Amino acid sequence: MKVLLTGSNGLLGQKILHKIRLDNNVELIATSKGPNRVSEQEGYTYYSLDITRHKEVKDLLISEEPDVVINTAAMTDVDACEDNREECDNINVEAVRILCVLSEKINAHLIHISTDFIFDGDHGPYKEDDTPNPLSYYGLSKLKSENILLKSSCKWTILRTIIVFGVAENLNKGNIVVWAKGVLEKGESLDIIDDQFRSPTLAEDLADACILAVKKKVYG
Repeated sequence: MKVLLTGSNGLLGQKILHKIRLDNNVELIATSKGPNRVSEQEGYTYYSLDITRHKEVKDLLISEEPDVVINTAAMTDVDACEDNREECDNINVEAVRILCVLSEKINAHLIHISTDFIFDGDHGPYKEDDTPNPLSYYGLSKLKSENILLKSSCKWTILRTIIVFGVAENLNKGNIVVWAKGVLEKGESLDIIDDQFRSPTLAEDLADACILAVKKKVYG
């Protein structure tokens, strides 16, 4: 089986990379924007790939013909998505549209990461088929990407996740655990919201869920 991974420099991408690269039954193609920031570079092939450059994406997928595409690349900074909506749509929506079209063309299984932000939080905990009502542009962009898959004919899986946390190499952005650890080490107080109930997700656990979806061919 050949798996193409987007966003391999990110927290989730790194966890998936390290787990899959050890599987002798899987050929891993890791991609991310810019140079490879993972120090362990054995057991996979790396390509620099900007998923908003549609010709680059098409050329790579048509050339490699992966059996599975795991899309972890995304713009996830909620405030930045609000301020830069065009960039948000390019990364979170249009890039997914291209991946979807190409996955259908090469008969690949597309696994896409979404978010609890597609809901408004008024009536949780939620089931998969509850009605979305995003309050942020980030949530709306992810809902748009889900709807692309829902209307497509490709083999797809959507995994909605919540507050992914963990430690990895050379990350461009932090996460709640790394942030809290840093603040506490400085002896400073934590200013945290107290009116939400959420389910933080360990990056390794989410990576395992992605890999299980691959191996068990879980769709939907």
